Amino acid sequence: MKVTIEVDCNNDLGEGPVWDHQNGRLMWVDYNRGKVCSFHPPSKVYTEVQVGETVMVAIPTSRKNWILAIDKKIVIYDPEKGKLCREVTIRENDPGNRLNDGKCDSRGRLWIGTMRNTADLPSGALYKVDADLVYQKMDEHFIIPNGMAWNKSNTEMYIVDSRMKKIFCYDFDADEGRISNKRTWIDTSAEKGMPDGMTIDENDNVWVAFWEGQSVCCFDAKTGAVLTRINIPAMIPGSCCFGGDDLATLFITSSRKYDTAENIQKFPFSGALFSVRPGGRGLPASCFNES
Repeated sequence: MKVTIEVDCNNDLGEGPVWDHQNGRLMWVDYNRGKVCSFHPPSKVYTEVQVGETVMVAIPTSRKNWILAIDKKIVIYDPEKGKLCREVTIRENDPGNRLNDGKCDSRGRLWIGTMRNTADLPSGALYKVDADLVYQKMDEHFIIPNGMAWNKSNTEMYIVDSRMKKIFCYDFDADEGRISNKRTWIDTSAEKGMPDGMTIDENDNVWVAFWEGQSVCCFDAKTGAVLTRINIPAMIPGSCCFGGDDLATLFITSSRKYDTAENIQKFPFSGALFSVRPGGRGLPASCFNES
């Protein structure tokens, strides 16, 4: 399967890709550098916008703004004016926690996890953020919560804990925004590396990027078996999502900062944005339903 280098962007930590269907482009973050990155496939134009010292999440909103996660804050950002409009700080009992990965469900609510910078204790939690930026803790005892996804019928929600090397599944009530019946869907301990960001396709198969695993794996929705394994020319793929007008291109972000000099010499495009046409299509990404 041919892997294309779309942008040699040298991301310190490329994470959180989302297809912005309003503008026909891919958005993602370079976490350590505090940049929101975007790529327009037809024109091959790549842009970066500095929004803070760090940024964990960047997702378009229904009002053509962006919702960002910056350290402990959820922020509404106006990209036209280049300024922050509103913000809320997620208050937690553990002062060492910060925000991490997040995605929006089909109703436009943001789901986002928290973790310690040291990633050594299960002090993290999962939050739901509504249109008015009111947030609610939905689950806890995560070490590194990552990679959320929902199935096509919106009856199940998936979330990764990278340190635990597990993908969990909840029953999901889309109308009420509730989760229940948490269980381990896949234990990925047999795979090289740690599961990180993920996405889901139209057949409900789950695609997971493996940190320090040099791969993206597709897991069967029913059995959990590995259907496809894509080798990436970078040791640390961070996340993936389907995009393009037909949602048939799998875009893959990667990291350079956390790799070794030996690996970077072997994989000089570490930190780049990659793409592949694996067959099948993804599901449309949801924007944040900004009030």
